[in-house]
Amino acid sequence: MRVALFLVAIAGIAIGLSLPPVATVAPPPVGLTSAAKPPPSHRDMPVETVLDRAPSGHFLAIADVNDEPIRFVVDTGADTVALTQEDARRAHVDFDPGQFSVVGRGAGGDVRGQEVRIASIVLDGKRATDIGAVVLEQADISLLGHSYLRRIANVQISGDQMRLR
Repeated sequence: MRVALFLVAIAGIAIGLSLPPVATVAPPPVGLTSAAKPPPSHRDMPVETVLDRAPSGHFLAIADVNDEPIRFVVDTGADTVALTQEDARRAHVDFDPGQFSVVGRGAGGDVRGQEVRIASIVLDGKRATDIGAVVLEQADISLLGHSYLRRIANVQISGDQMRLR
């Protein structure tokens, strides 16, 4: 019985370590009215972001979309931010799968989705608002493309590192 319990505990730890980290947002202080703005936090102060190339060859980042953490491939070849349907729902981005149409062409043919606007994307304090994006009909991971990246002062790739300033 102890061995089985030990194995279950080890499996739980392994699963927990394999999940991407998720930022938590503290509730507003008691007595804060909607008219009052909280003081800026460290998350609002832009800092340089240094991303190491993942074993897959991609640069991965977690950015807040409408205050919800979303995992992205930072894709300097993508014209726009592209969200999976799951990520769009989690970030409260309005879309209607019944309105999907061809929004691009990929190696496998036509890419279907819906053009949308995102209120806010923040990566390490680098905030952009009212960003053009698409919600894709079929996607495994969201892409952080040029509709966000062009709003950052500097994007630089050197070897296996990407720097966003």
